[in-house]
Order: sequence, then C-alpha cells, then structure tokens
Amino acid sequence: MEDINDLLYDDVEAKYLALQNKKKNRRKKKRKKRLLILLVALALAALYFISDFSKVKSLDVRGNSFYTKQMVLQKAGLTYDSRYIVIPRFYLEWKLEKDDLIEAATVHKELDGAITIEVKEKSIVGYYIDNGKNYALVNDGSSLVIDSTMLDTIVNYPLVDGFTAAERKKLAKSFGGKQKVEDSIVQMISEMVPYETSYDKHMVKIIMQDGNTIFTSYESMPLLNDYLGTLKRLKKSNVCLWPDAATHSIHNENCSKKE
Repeated sequence: MEDINDLLYDDVEAKYLALQNKKKNRRKKKRKKRLLILLVALALAALYFISDFSKVKSLDVRGNSFYTKQMVLQKAGLTYDSRYIVIPRFYLEWKLEKDDLIEAATVHKELDGAITIEVKEKSIVGYYIDNGKNYALVNDGSSLVIDSTMLDTIVNYPLVDGFTAAERKKLAKSFGGKQKVEDSIVQMISEMVPYETSYDKHMVKIIMQDGNTIFTSYESMPLLNDYLGTLKRLKKSNVCLWPDAATHSIHNENCSKKE
C-alpha cells in the first residue's frame, strides 16, 4: 500500500514540477520578448533622435515688436537643429518670461514639428542716453540698458531727450495706463523734448517723423491715438497740433505760436 502511495506521490510531484518548469519557461520567454521589444524600441528611438525627423520643422514668432524673430528664438534657445520632443513648452515659456521686456510667452507645439511662440512685450516709449549708455524707457516707468545687439531695433523708437529722471518716469506712465498710446503711434514719433508755456511749465514737444509737431500735456497724451484721424480731417501737412484733455480733442494751431 505504501508503494502505491509513493508512486502516486511521485507522479503528482513530477507533474507539479513539470508544470512549474513550463510556467518558468513561459515567463522566461515573456521576459525575453519584453526585453527584445524594449531593445527594438530603444534602437528606433536612437535612430529617430539622430535623424533629421526629430528636429524642429518650422519656427514662428508672433506678437513681437521690439525684439526680432531671431532675438526671441535665441532667448528661447531654439534653432532648426533643436530636438522637437525633448523641449517642453513650460521650459521655453519660463526662459522667455525671464526677459525684462517680455510680460508673457505662450508656446504652441504641433504634431508636424512646428513650434509657434506668442510673446507679449512691454511697451517701449522711447530711448534715452545717460552717461554714454543707451536705455529703453518702458511705459511702466522703468528703464532697461540697451546692449549693442539691440541698437538696430531701438532706433525705430523716439529719442527722449532733456528730461530729468522723474520727468521721464512721468512721461513713460502717460503713455501707459488704461488709455495706452498705441505702439504704432509711438513708432511714428521721432523725438520728444520738454516744453513749457506760461500756463503749464511741464509739457512735451513731440516731433513726428512726417514733419508735424505736437505740443501736449502729460494728461492729454492718450489723445495721440487720434493723430492719424486728425490729419485726415485737416487734410494738411507740416501742422502743429495741441491735444486738449479737457475737450477730448486735438486743435490745429499756428506753428509760430510760442505758447
């Protein structure tokens, strides 16, 4: 009887061991298969990253006024050799928003390898020179040093000359606020200098690129947005204009007028 039991036990044990070995072999095959798949995936990924398929296909910049497209791309660290997948959007936005003249940046990445950057720049009122250095005057009253790479761009903005530091700050803020002077108007200005009359010793003389001259108080500065409309109504050139915040209008005065 014991021999029969031993035989039965040995048979069951043999079947159990055979089943365990079968499972073990199956697990080994699965591990080998997974490893093979992983190696193939890594090989394909490596081939992708060293090929031109992984590079950025197109780069576009929108919303920039002061900075050129190339300047924005340089600040973001992007070129056509950049690897599309390994550049997270939030990192690019963070890099751009570190710049003192960029208020906000949004990066769009498309599946076809295209990257579009939308920037919102702070508005520049003009530039001035102090102790041999060039500064950009921002409409929040701040000033930023202009390096040699920006000289070609800053000359598109008006020269601010003859103002004290306090007057420059007041001038800058008169261009900002709720009634912001449009950037397109600012870029039509050639120069701004202090001006005074018997009734207001703190005015601004604005020399336009088209040869017209504007005499305005800081309070009347938002009326500059109607500059082109005023010229269209006047149908004149080489005029002297006096914006008046009290009447919300721009008057045409004799250019020989001293006050």
